[in-house]
Amino acid sequence: MLSNSKLGYGLMRLPKDNIGDIDLTQIQYMVDSFMKTGFNYFDTAYVYGGVRLQ
Repeated sequence: MLSNSKLGYGLMRLPKDNIGDIDLTQIQYMVDSFMKTGFNYFDTAYVYGGVRLQ
């Protein structure tokens, strides 16, 4: 049985208005580190960017 961890990782995009300022390498490192410690819940609310999240 799969279960969600009690700690979640919020994926609100900051900065909201300039996608060029996003450090994708750093985000990948942070998400990988989160998952390596056993956590698996990612908060991807629509209001975080108004786009389809995958």
